[in-house]
Amino acid sequence: MENLQRLAMDFMRGNDRNFYSNGIELELSIYGYPIHPESIWYSDNEDKIYIHVGCPEFEGDLDIESLSDTNQEILRDVFNANI
Repeated sequence: MENLQRLAMDFMRGNDRNFYSNGIELELSIYGYPIHPESIWYSDNEDKIYIHVGCPEFEGDLDIESLSDTNQEILRDVFNANI
């Protein structure tokens, strides 16, 4: 399985870190709710990559490695398709 952090960094180098402006459809499922991440960013202090989501149920940043295996696989597919 490809390293999610490496794929995310490669994705960020080739895109402006905003899923919407790149026309990238990305839907994750968190506690049964469809979540559409807005952007992705890297924290130097924590050496982690986060996605930012905003929806009626939740707004905030999620560590991509804390997501379920299914959601991580969705991210891998999106990153691979857009690198």
